[in-house]
Amino acid sequence: MYAATVNGQRLTFEVIGVWRRNLIMQDRETGTVWQQATGEALHGPLKGTQLALIGGEQTTWGDWRARHPRTAVSLEPPHPPHGILSFQRIEFLLDLFTSRYKTPGLNRNNPRLPSHEEVGGLVLNGAARAYPLSQLKRSPVVSDTLGGVPLVVRYDARHDRIDAYRLGPDGRPNLTQPLPTQRQFWLGWSEFQPHTTIYSHAG
Repeated sequence: MYAATVNGQRLTFEVIGVWRRNLIMQDRETGTVWQQATGEALHGPLKGTQLALIGGEQTTWGDWRARHPRTAVSLEPPHPPHGILSFQRIEFLLDLFTSRYKTPGLNRNNPRLPSHEEVGGLVLNGAARAYPLSQLKRSPVVSDTLGGVPLVVRYDARHDRIDAYRLGPDGRPNLTQPLPTQRQFWLGWSEFQPHTTIYSHAG
């Protein structure tokens, strides 16, 4: 998830297609095209601009509502403007194609993991690492160091949620500032992070 304000201007985004195994968006205000995976402006007046990453979380609605009972809910209009696909339709199409097919990318398919293995990805101080969901299901709490930062990655099986936190000097996780974790298929993560390492549980 990215901040929607660039150079003091608040932008609104629409999905317009897929590029490099990932959504691309266009903002209504300037017409700039953005890559969802990286937050980079690919084409248009803001080309080269980088959206500020603010993190996000994938979990169940019940879990989110229990932890944030006063949350605001964003709903799309029941009848999108002509020519605009609804989010439900986009989600259906993405689930259909990305779960079965390998869409083209600029980097070659990385064979270190199965293409549709789900991973939790982290980038810290220029270092990238993938945490395979299959390993997190076996070892739900892992301690690690990435980019010189000691951290802990946790998998909540009940709510199907991956969290990551920095470890303080006392060895305790800083729960007030979760690290931005990207949950993707391996083929998507490795497309934009071709030099990523893969966490491996020893033992």
